[in-house]
Amino acid sequence: MRRYFATILILMQVSGAVGAQEPVQPDRLDAAINAGLSYLVRQQNAEGAFDGGGAPKVAMTGLSLMSHLASGHTPDDGRFGANVRRALDYLIHQAPEDGYFGKLDNSRMYGHGIVTLALAEAYGVEPQASNRALMRPILERAVADILKAHDIPKNLQHAGGWRYELTSNDSDISLSGWNILALRAAGNIGIEVPNEHLDRARAYVLQCYNKLQHGFGYQPRAEASISMTGVAVLNLFLLDASDRDEVVHGVQYILDHPVNNETRFPYYTMYYTTQSAFQAGEPAWPIVWNQNRQRLLKSQLPDGGWPQSASTEEPGRVYATSLAVLTLSVPYRLLPTYQR
Repeated sequence: MRRYFATILILMQVSGAVGAQEPVQPDRLDAAINAGLSYLVRQQNAEGAFDGGGAPKVAMTGLSLMSHLASGHTPDDGRFGANVRRALDYLIHQAPEDGYFGKLDNSRMYGHGIVTLALAEAYGVEPQASNRALMRPILERAVADILKAHDIPKNLQHAGGWRYELTSNDSDISLSGWNILALRAAGNIGIEVPNEHLDRARAYVLQCYNKLQHGFGYQPRAEASISMTGVAVLNLFLLDASDRDEVVHGVQYILDHPVNNETRFPYYTMYYTTQSAFQAGEPAWPIVWNQNRQRLLKSQLPDGGWPQSASTEEPGRVYATSLAVLTLSVPYRLLPTYQR
């Protein structure tokens, strides 16, 4: 039933909007996503983790878990429900006493934000009250770590953001983006996130706007890029700042700089620009969606996964496939964090 409604949603939101461009083929999209998930479950090890061939195991398990949830597979339910359960159990059993997942695989605050986001999304669809009771304190400790890192004293240029370590005294928009999403997901399940943290995060994202280039950079006063603009625009929508001129210009920047073979962090960029375009709606959504969808469908390999990124900073095929599936499943709107 969920898949039926997801297909109807694609038809309503995408097919009519793309116009003269190639129309969406829901069956093909479903097949691509299912093949991607099938590839991922073949990479799942006996303990339930997705190690991605040397990539940070805990962080990759969080991304893979989200790609399944975004496609309608929940713990014990759906074709891959058993795999979802094993991945979730793995993350729960790995949870450290101090709440900080980033130390487990050296993924630092990147991995911590991703795993916190994944667990919060999984909590919302966990059918067993006993498991929710087990997950709740884990999530509360993880969120507390994000808030503690946010309270580290920083100068005005870096205030309001996050960086690689719990105690970092500088910030960047990429790392801040994952932790903002984690806080948004935590708030959705009733974990308290004080508004002043969201206000400070919003202010930091806006500081990264490059007025001359009309896009967002990695840090304040940095050169604008398509990847960082995608992060910023999505987060500003989710932080209730969609009426800002910086968002309007950021959406236009995304339209003016489509992902191509020279784009750094292509999977990351397609994930964030697709999410941003969906939030923006017409005219950005059908254009960006069509571009990124076609690029991903054309590059999928016969084994169902996606090739490793040309950017060496994007680690391995589990990462590539998880982000590709997360991007292609955007129209399903099954993850509450990203809903309008």
